[in-house]
Amino acid sequence: QDIIEETIDWIMHEVVSPGRLDFLVVYNTPRDLPVIEARLQALAARTDWPGQRRLRVLRVLGSSSKAANLNAALKCIEDPYVVIYDADHHPEAASLLLLFEKMVRKDQDCVQGSYYMRNLSENQFGCSPWSFPCLARIIDAEFFTDWFLMKLVTRTFFLGSGYFSGSNALWRTPVLAAKQFSETAQTEDVDMSIQQLLDRRRIEFCPESRSGELAPMNMAALWKQRLRWTIGWDETSLKHSGAFTDSGRLSLRARFGLVWTFLVR
Repeated sequence: QDIIEETIDWIMHEVVSPGRLDFLVVYNTPRDLPVIEARLQALAARTDWPGQRRLRVLRVLGSSSKAANLNAALKCIEDPYVVIYDADHHPEAASLLLLFEKMVRKDQDCVQGSYYMRNLSENQFGCSPWSFPCLARIIDAEFFTDWFLMKLVTRTFFLGSGYFSGSNALWRTPVLAAKQFSETAQTEDVDMSIQQLLDRRRIEFCPESRSGELAPMNMAALWKQRLRWTIGWDETSLKHSGAFTDSGRLSLRARFGLVWTFLVR
């Protein structure tokens, strides 16, 4: 709630779209937040957004997860393409154009962009036991290596495809809406990615399409984040592992790539 207005302003004014852009803010909260919710409704009522862009706000009652929010949002989307951003993401101006161009040129079902840390100067030093100098820069270097080397190696030599990573990803709406995000998975994006790969959907990486996110502010937050990621990858990989060797739907390379990417790791 503290960063969403900044994100709305950034995307509505800075991100170039290949067509008309409708922006849907979907969220959940266990209790009413009258101040911020009133401000969001006021933003949604505006008609002076650039390029006739439109903002819609949807509170998902009964939701307690990002997955439930996304499932509800997909029921409201009629456009043929949908791009997903987390609430802290500030995509670069041309990032959406790059995703769309690669999707059309290579006839993909999903194109996944990359991330970088946009708050490099905010957590450089600290005095608490959990502080860690230059934490954001270390994570930024890790992300750069992951997106511009490791994922491309996986895509080129093993999996033969990219995979969905949760944010800064452009989808063909009917493809994404044909599946449900798991509301019980620790990492709903990995679960969705495996579901789509098992259906032989075409997913491509586009690391040059970059979106800035906020780094964890201390080691405690980083530990919590990475523990969830690790548990989620293990949980989802084991859940779908039996289908990785199913010879009925996938090529030998695709099965090997799934085993390598999600189990051998």
